[in-house]
Amino acid sequence: MFEKKERLCLTVYLHYNRDARKLNKYGDMIYHSRRMRYVLLYVDQPQSTDIMSNLKKERFVKDVVPSYVKDIDQNFVGSLWREAEKEIY
Repeated sequence: MFEKKERLCLTVYLHYNRDARKLNKYGDMIYHSRRMRYVLLYVDQPQSTDIMSNLKKERFVKDVVPSYVKDIDQNFVGSLWREAEKEIY
């Protein structure tokens, strides 16, 4: 049966857009911004550190930035408006 894998999104900044297709061997390319020259690349979580170090060594890569979505607190219980009203009164 299908087993869910932990994935990590890497933002890979390129010097030239023509080098974007070289990233297919590292992971799944989700989005390519031609104007801003970056690629969103999804890789498996356990191999993400190795892939990041390999990508930083490539000559066509300017920078590699991991996604920080999992580090953000996503507990949005309550309303901010109610908290602000309590402070006023």
